[in-house]
Order: sequence, then C-alpha cells, then structure tokens
Amino acid sequence: MRIKCEMDVVNRVLPSMNVKKGGKACHTQLSIGRKPQSDNKEGVLFIMACTAKDRNGTKFQIRDNVEQIFAKFINEGKATIRFKDPPQDLCLCKADPLQLKNFLTLIRKASLGENIDKINLSTLAPASNKSVDKPKTKMSVTSRKDYPLTKSFPSQLEYLHVSQCRMKKIDSRIFQLKKLQHLDLRENVIEELPSTFSQLENLQELILCANKIQNLPSSLCLLPKWKQFLSLLDLSNNGITLLPVQLCELDNLVTLKVDENKLETFPPTIGRLKRLKYLSASQNQIKTLPCSFMQLRLEHLDLFNNPFADDTKSDLEETEWQAPSLVECCARMIRKNRLPYSEEDLHTHLCRYLDSARLCWCGGFCFERCVRATASFSLKTLSPTVSAVDMRGRTDVPILLFLCSPQCQRKYKTNPYAYWR
Repeated sequence: MRIKCEMDVVNRVLPSMNVKKGGKACHTQLSIGRKPQSDNKEGVLFIMACTAKDRNGTKFQIRDNVEQIFAKFINEGKATIRFKDPPQDLCLCKADPLQLKNFLTLIRKASLGENIDKINLSTLAPASNKSVDKPKTKMSVTSRKDYPLTKSFPSQLEYLHVSQCRMKKIDSRIFQLKKLQHLDLRENVIEELPSTFSQLENLQELILCANKIQNLPSSLCLLPKWKQFLSLLDLSNNGITLLPVQLCELDNLVTLKVDENKLETFPPTIGRLKRLKYLSASQNQIKTLPCSFMQLRLEHLDLFNNPFADDTKSDLEETEWQAPSLVECCARMIRKNRLPYSEEDLHTHLCRYLDSARLCWCGGFCFERCVRATASFSLKTLSPTVSAVDMRGRTDVPILLFLCSPQCQRKYKTNPYAYWR
C-alpha cells in the first residue's frame, strides 16, 4: 500500500538538547510492506518514506514500535505517526483523506500484530523519480503552439494561466482540476461561460479580461463555492452590458474589475459586497450610480471616463402615492428576506420581475410603486484612493435612488444627504 503526501520528520530528542529543528515538509511516498526476499507471512513489516533527496527511503518498523497515531484532522488530509525507536514523529499533510484513513487503519492493525495477509502490501524498493518528485502546481501557456493538446493538464494544478491561444470555449479538461485556485484566461476569444464552473470548488481568483464575453450568467454567481471562496473577478475589456444582481451574493469578493465594457449601471444591491475593497469600472457607459453604492467601503475606486452628468444637483420627482399591488407586496417580502427563487419555482416573468427590484435609501425594496430622486455624491467618502471621473478632476457623481414609501419621501425632503438605514 502506498500514499503520496507532504511529510515533516520531527525528532523528539532535539528540543531537550536545545537544538532547533531544521528543514520543512517535502513531497513523500509512504509505503507499507516487507523487505525484498523476505517471507510474505513472517517478514517484518516496515513503513518506508521515500523523498526526492532519499529515493532509497528510510524504514520504520511497525510491530510494537508505533507509540501513538494522531488523527484529529484526518478529514483535512493531516495526521502524525509517533514511533518509539527512533524517537521521531512523521507529520503528514496534503494527503488524500480516504487513502490516509486506509493507510492508518493498516498501520494500527500491523502494530497490534493482527493478521493482514489478505491485504496486498508493497515491495519496499527504491521509489522512481516520478513518484517522489513534487507535483506541478503552476502552469503558464502563452502561445497556441505550447497548448497541451495530446496530454492532459497536471492534476495537482493550483495556478493555471492560458493566454493568447485563441480559445473560443473553455477546455473541459480545465474543469477537472479539482485543486485549481487561480484561473487566468485573459486575451482569448471566449464568448460564453459554461455552468461546469461549478466543478472548480476551490477557485478563488478568476481572470477573464480581454475576451468577447457579453453576459455573466447569474447561475455562476449563485454557486455555493463561488459565494464562499471567490475573492477576485476580472471581466475587463469584454462586451458586458449588464451585471446580474446575483453578483452581489459573492460574499467573499474583494476585487472586482469591469473596465472597458458597456455597463450602464451597477446592480442595485451592490452595497451588499461588504468585503469589496478594490473596484475598477473605467471606460464604460455609466451615467448614475445606485444608492446602495454609498454603503461600500473601498481602498481603491476607479470610475474614470464614464459619461456622468455634469449637473448633479438633488432632484425629486413629485408623484402622488398609490398603494402597491399584491404582487409587489409579495415581491418586496421575498427580496427583503433574501428568499431564494429560480425558474423551477416561479414563472419566468415573475423571476424577471423579482430581478428588477429597486433598492430604497432605507434599505427596503420597491418595484413599480416608488419615487425616483437624484442626488450628488462625492466618491471621496468611499475610498482614500479615488480616480477622478474625468479630465477635470471631478469626483462628484449623481446617485440614483428610489423611495419606497411616503415616509421615506418626507425624510428625503427634510435631509437629502442623510442615509437612514
């Protein structure tokens, strides 16, 4: 039986001799078996640890020599095997949890002298270079001729950069890289984003700038792993005209780049991105910002070269209030309580109606029964680093807000610059 993992050997005698431990964890192949030419039933069982520096391996006897096994974090691929002689601990990490469980179970049985003859054991021979070399975790392809057409991507990849390869569709083999954390597909000709992104459960950074994407599917923004882990999303230099409101469900998003697109506004609930620190949306078609934009607390903001109106004086439409319809009342409660919905639950036109929700300055939602107002707002209150929106150095922009009730309208008339939520 063999497993591959990262291993660190700790000598328990060194601290008592005032000697600091050196070295670090390295890629290791661990085997359980008997020495070559020994009897299959009576030969002494050993654990052999082979590394790139020691392909012949170091052997540790199992029978009556395993003092303790620490397996509290075995589901994370971590465990420690403590030996009596020599007084060393094998600290294992980055192992497959299922393989590690089977490996430790066999060690326990062998250390207690139980019969394990029915289990196929490994021959304790020197490991091959392929077995002990550290798996490739980074890969960069910057030309079409270097793209791996006949061979697969390394299965342990955590970082993948593929650019200038004229890729029209994302290679399905990429979605089989379960450990992928950083995916950079810039400067291709990708037009659509498939739903198979859900297979990349550990994805943290996604760069898709300089492609031909016109739509960010709302279903991707609702992927549980995206909501939990995705911290960087770069969609710059595409043809996107609208960002879905579901984008605001990405709770862990820190950096959002949407420069050089065709955006006319941001999602009305963008203020929910509480962890967002870096926002760049220069060279779009944005004329006004939604009022929830004022909730953001950024470290860098760039809205340069957008056609914001020069006249940003406060303005309120005078409208007679009418009671909201039953449909709107239900829709307000659904959005207020953040109840999930999809076309499997509701008719398509009801889903689109819910997607069109407008966010009131008080934090509530409204649809048809509302009053629209425009106010001037300084971007300097959101971030210490703000790029001017035009060549004149202007940082004041118009904020478009909706008032959901007569009470909100009266408060706005009293103080247009207050934020009541």
